[in-house]
Amino acid sequence: MRNVLAIARRELGAYFDSPLAYVIVTIYAVLVGGFALWFDDVFAAGVVSLRSVFFWSALFLVLLVPAVTMRLFAEEYRTGSIELLATFPITEGELVLGKWLAAVSLVGIGILATLSYALTLAVLGVPEGAGAGNFLVRLVNESGLDPGEVACGYLGLLLLGAAIAGLGTAASALTNSQIVAFLGALVVSLFPFALGSFLDKVPAGLVPLAQFLALNTHFNNLARGVIDLRDLVYCGSVAALGLHVAVYALERRRLG
Repeated sequence: MRNVLAIARRELGAYFDSPLAYVIVTIYAVLVGGFALWFDDVFAAGVVSLRSVFFWSALFLVLLVPAVTMRLFAEEYRTGSIELLATFPITEGELVLGKWLAAVSLVGIGILATLSYALTLAVLGVPEGAGAGNFLVRLVNESGLDPGEVACGYLGLLLLGAAIAGLGTAASALTNSQIVAFLGALVVSLFPFALGSFLDKVPAGLVPLAQFLALNTHFNNLARGVIDLRDLVYCGSVAALGLHVAVYALERRRLG
């Protein structure tokens, strides 16, 4: 585990040593806020809810995460530094897991940037002159924003980001081109994410399978404040599959 954490720190530091992390996080927060205001106008809906913010946050994760993961291995291949890493006393599994953790950490920072919208909605949701006492207490009890739903929604975003990061890590391990890695991760994550929105086009006999495979179906359950073990297992399985493919790609490259 020490090797994994060392790799994660190294990779996370590399993100913040360049403008990449700052640009990605800023663009993500602006896109989520802009689309939530432009298309849904959450502040004028009359209901204190983060449903629309969660929808746009999840949708733009499909763009954010591939942008984060595309350099994980593709850049190492391009510069030849992967050969140096191969001389270190670490396994392919530790290398993949460490890089994935760094990507998930950066994605988590991007998700945290949207907390300002939750706080703003909670503040605006407190009626004027509502009960006396501690403002934080009134913020939780009288804003109309369900803390449990908010917590589950952000948990869902993190799990969704971790799952897509697993797919992105695999895409980056399979090519030495960052553009190809980005497009590959975008396609393999966008298809299952969009699948849940087109269930009416799926043959009736395949609907249960399509519903289970759809990323947004599992996220929507969490965004409603419902924690189902099947949703957690699904996200974990998608991430594990991506990491397994990445390890396999590294082993093949080493043996080849």
